[in-house]
Amino acid sequence: MNKHLLAFYALVILSIIGLIIFVENHPISHFDLNMTQEIQEQRAWDITLPMKFISVFGDALVAPLSIIIASLFFFIVRRRREAYFTLAVILPDLFNMVIKIFIHRPRPTLENAKIFLSFNQSSFPSGHVVHYVVFFGFLLTVMIVDKNISLVWKIFVGFISAFLIITVSISRIYLGAHWATDVIGGYLFGFIYLGILLKYYFKYSIFKHPEKLS
Repeated sequence: MNKHLLAFYALVILSIIGLIIFVENHPISHFDLNMTQEIQEQRAWDITLPMKFISVFGDALVAPLSIIIASLFFFIVRRRREAYFTLAVILPDLFNMVIKIFIHRPRPTLENAKIFLSFNQSSFPSGHVVHYVVFFGFLLTVMIVDKNISLVWKIFVGFISAFLIITVSISRIYLGAHWATDVIGGYLFGFIYLGILLKYYFKYSIFKHPEKLS
């Protein structure tokens, strides 16, 4: 691992530590309140349904199901390594649940936000964002680096993955499920997990497949 990458990870870890200290001391901050108000109020039409659709891939039942389906798909097209690494996404999801228990930050309530979806779990970091960064981030990486995958699949899967990674942040805040700092924490933790996953993926991957997705 080169010095630049180490410096990047060190910066991310320091950012995570600083963010945890911030949310512990400011469970409801002016920054979060302002961001929630801006995102929930600045709209020309009702976007509740598309926001819910964007978030659905991180729900308790859909997230593990999507992992299994993607893994089976890779297995069927004889990309077993990709199938195994896709299944490994479950580990960051589980680890994130443990972090939520320890930090135990309350979610937004009707007193300070519009709530379109309610959850009992703790708020920080956003599990949906973590899942999207790791799961769709891995799929996006495979689409980029594997030259044996057809251009159609690269564009289709790559676009959807990138779109969901970006828009899930807006979705979670708009729906009143998370604060902005929960989302930021989700991205930071997600990039750490994705970095670890890709490190081992690139370490043992040769990217030589006789098959081609078409």
